[in-house]
Amino acid sequence: MTRKTFIERILRQIYNGQPSDDSNITFNLVNQWLNDAIGVAAKKNYTDSIQMDGVAYVNNSFYTSYSGLTITSVNNTTFKFTLPQIPVALGKNEGLATLNFSNNNTPTTFGAVPLSMNQVSYQDTLRPIQNKVVYWSQGQEVYMSTGIPLTAYKANVRMVSGGDSTDLNSTLIIPDDYVPVMVEYIKAQLAFERSRPIDTSNDGVDNNN
Repeated sequence: MTRKTFIERILRQIYNGQPSDDSNITFNLVNQWLNDAIGVAAKKNYTDSIQMDGVAYVNNSFYTSYSGLTITSVNNTTFKFTLPQIPVALGKNEGLATLNFSNNNTPTTFGAVPLSMNQVSYQDTLRPIQNKVVYWSQGQEVYMSTGIPLTAYKANVRMVSGGDSTDLNSTLIIPDDYVPVMVEYIKAQLAFERSRPIDTSNDGVDNNN
């Protein structure tokens, strides 16, 4: 389903029918909570996999691929690019599962090796590994250490994400069996939002009634 379809379902449940044009819970507000709900659902899937299978993993349906991300140079051996969003923090590297590079002259891509933050401290004392790329995430930025001139390439990533949050007509990339987890989370947040009294006096004092 699209993000718009999902949001419409949430609004109908919150308002017990079609919301009015002047409703205080808008599409954009629900869309903001939707990003949080995706993280909650992915974490639930991660813990469920441990309990049921004894192995920690995230369902493939939570992943989205992004390609053509622009790489910039930090120094001669360090490069970086910006992710569409901060990856969901699951396990060691599940948030950002794969990273590879390609350009018009390289039809086949070559991949990079993830580092933990402890390994990054050790890597800082070493020279880059010849013909290899190591990387680590730091917030929304991904840093890479290599002797390869990566600015000649584009980055391609596969990460835990619900898809393009800026396009309400984009497909919501979530397994169907975890949609109820998201629905209940968002409904709880929006019910609290709706129950708060609206301050119409504009006097700078909170309305607690």
